[in-house]
Amino acid sequence: MLRSAFRGSAHWSASRWWQELRAGVISEVCAGLPANASSISTVAIVRGEAEASRRLDRLIAKARRGNLEDALTRGRLASLLDLRGEHEEALALLPASPPELSSSSSAPAAALPPAKLPQGAAAAMKLLRAMAERHAAFAAERNRRLSGGTAPPGHGLPLDIVDGATISPLEVFDRFIQPGQPCVIRNAGVAPAWTPELLMERLGSRRVPLRRCESKDSVSWAQLEFAGAAPFDDFAREHVLNRKGTGVASSEPQLFDFSIWQHCADALADDVVMPKWFPVDLYTQASAVVHPVTGSASPTVFLAAEGTFSGLHVDFLHTHFWMTLCHGHKRWRVVPRDDLALLYPRYLCDLNPCFPTGLDEAERAAVAAYNEMPALGLAAVHEVILGPGDIVFVPAGAPHKVENLETTVAISANFVDRSNVARSLAEAELLGLVSEDPVHIAACFRGAESGLLSDLEASAPSGVHEPLRAFKARHGEARTPQELQTRLALAAKILVATGASLCLAGWIATRS
Repeated sequence: MLRSAFRGSAHWSASRWWQELRAGVISEVCAGLPANASSISTVAIVRGEAEASRRLDRLIAKARRGNLEDALTRGRLASLLDLRGEHEEALALLPASPPELSSSSSAPAAALPPAKLPQGAAAAMKLLRAMAERHAAFAAERNRRLSGGTAPPGHGLPLDIVDGATISPLEVFDRFIQPGQPCVIRNAGVAPAWTPELLMERLGSRRVPLRRCESKDSVSWAQLEFAGAAPFDDFAREHVLNRKGTGVASSEPQLFDFSIWQHCADALADDVVMPKWFPVDLYTQASAVVHPVTGSASPTVFLAAEGTFSGLHVDFLHTHFWMTLCHGHKRWRVVPRDDLALLYPRYLCDLNPCFPTGLDEAERAAVAAYNEMPALGLAAVHEVILGPGDIVFVPAGAPHKVENLETTVAISANFVDRSNVARSLAEAELLGLVSEDPVHIAACFRGAESGLLSDLEASAPSGVHEPLRAFKARHGEARTPQELQTRLALAAKILVATGASLCLAGWIATRS
């Protein structure tokens, strides 16, 4: 218990430091100096716009005049330099391997020499260094590709399409999952016949969280902002069914990535089968261990109107991703993960990269010319129209954007298996420097080396799709979170009733 309390205190301290070194710095840049200056959007930093660069230069000059023996001043200067694009200089200010933590006050205002950092500071600076190292590697890769003189590969390149009726799980793993190549599996035979109307009948008035893409200048993951919550039937009627053929705005709310297992297994789980090509998921198993009451999230359901989209993004924790389409058509565009650097990604406050622009050719050309980002045109963009029954596989680290060409219903899951567990572990360990949950996820991933991964592979049914409940049971979740919570509530009522009965019996005994 003491060890757990200490770990929680350390993460609280590291989180405070991280807020000071990154979110606080970004807020100061966007707010502007002097105090009455007009604010700018965070995407201006990502794009390297002139006003953002001027503000960064002023803050860098101010930080250089400060006491660089002070851990906070030194870390803030490194953060500013990294945001300005001076990654090597930022790295020179950050310890290559943070020194042993001191037992001094965790307050970021503490002034100590870099050789002895306050509790939490070393962890925050290690994460900052990891970001700066990635940014420096991206810059080096862009320079290499630009100097190579290769012709731009172009847009609309086809994705590999394979026949689900004939391709085996082993072939999918060897051709696509292991090497990290996206593909589409046609005739997959796993998509339930879900329509918006059927989902309304099944889900009724249960409340669901909504998201929307309000601005292409958003730096939120996938440019998605939270749009409150609503009863599902009201959302589907107002924002989906009543919008058909009306020229829906791209900012309409969507049901995006809503957990079937956690929130509506009673209504939908029995229709879901997990594709035989993706039989192992260490992330589901780890989530079940870390959150035994709320459980793991995948698979998830999507419902979106024609014209809506999710912006360019990379999926979290270096997980692979699959989606099967139940209804409608989606336009998928995927960039090879080896071309990530060519999109000028920038890490702001976490390890989800932000991008200066999307994948539209004209938009990329305009941003490249105005902001001197010549490598934008060198990234390959693969494209496919996904139809009902199709599965798209997107490997870990591959940027992608999705547009709803019609009203769509889809199911998806992120997963970790033998091919990406090492990268997912490294990502979780970095995030665990300033947050507690990833520490426990990382511990579960390390357990894969002790035989867990082999056990999950051996227990997978051979060459057949697996009902969701069986898949979850095999990964450590024999009951849905709703079922488990119902049992816990019943047990609590029994305990209360038993306690009350014992108290009453004791009172009667004292009176007799």
